[in-house]
Amino acid sequence: GCPRQVVLGEPHSCSCAAFRKERLLCRHLCWILLKKYRLPRDHEYACKLGLLEREIEDMLQRLQQEQTSSPEKTAFSPSLNEEILFIHQKEIGIEDICPICQEEFLRMMLPITFCRYSCGNNVHIKCMKIWADHQDELGPDSVVKCPLCR
Repeated sequence: GCPRQVVLGEPHSCSCAAFRKERLLCRHLCWILLKKYRLPRDHEYACKLGLLEREIEDMLQRLQQEQTSSPEKTAFSPSLNEEILFIHQKEIGIEDICPICQEEFLRMMLPITFCRYSCGNNVHIKCMKIWADHQDELGPDSVVKCPLCR
């Protein structure tokens, strides 16, 4: 089937029928929060219907610290009976810059995401959110595309 579009933000959203009907946390959002971002079930962010940008950055920094302190636990294994194929993230060099804000990645040390479906290039999460918001303005059915490879 079609891949799910799961978006963390204020509010969270998912393209699945259960979320569209109930507007509550669906299994896809729970899986992202609890498994991918390793939030404990009793963490205040795990049951909120949305997260502010600073809360998402806090969650990502916590995950990055956890992965840095225990690199053997970083394996990613999908478990929702959906085929998820990801491209490996490109290594960040000293002079590499965000394609949106043009700032060096290693200067400000902001949380970073990358194109998981095609090129593997890096982008600041904050910049990608701005890009995604702009894509939403193009139409409600538009798919957020990588700012580099589209």
